[in-house]
Amino acid sequence: MGLFDANWERMAAILRELLTPLLAPGEELVGAVQANQQKTFSAKLFAVGVTPQRLIVVPVNRKWQPTGDPPRSVTRADITGCSVWGWGGSVRDFLSASADQQIRIQTADESYKWMVLGGNLLENSLAGADHLRGLDALIEFVLSARR
Repeated sequence: MGLFDANWERMAAILRELLTPLLAPGEELVGAVQANQQKTFSAKLFAVGVTPQRLIVVPVNRKWQPTGDPPRSVTRADITGCSVWGWGGSVRDFLSASADQQIRIQTADESYKWMVLGGNLLENSLAGADHLRGLDALIEFVLSARR
């Protein structure tokens, strides 16, 4: 058992508690991650659930409680552009200073630039198993939405 395993198990339970009530009947939660989006002097936190049909995006506060902003549902058809760590997007996405750290998703009315733990040897060693499964599911979903 790793040093952080108990904390990651607790975080996985918190994410399931947040996201499970938002599932449609018969819908399966394939994975979940915690993500943040940097702002100039702050960050917005998100619980992101992945199902076979959509992403469930819940804005949360630092105590992992919903902020009151409505959860968003993002289907593959809603995604107008995306990149994963700079790959798969435009040249501008690839050359951006922070693109190699972000999973970017654009819809008609929203743009997400999430930073999610994982994706390299060091970060993978710090992350929990549930988180890494959720990250794999998120990346697979985003890349499958590319046009």
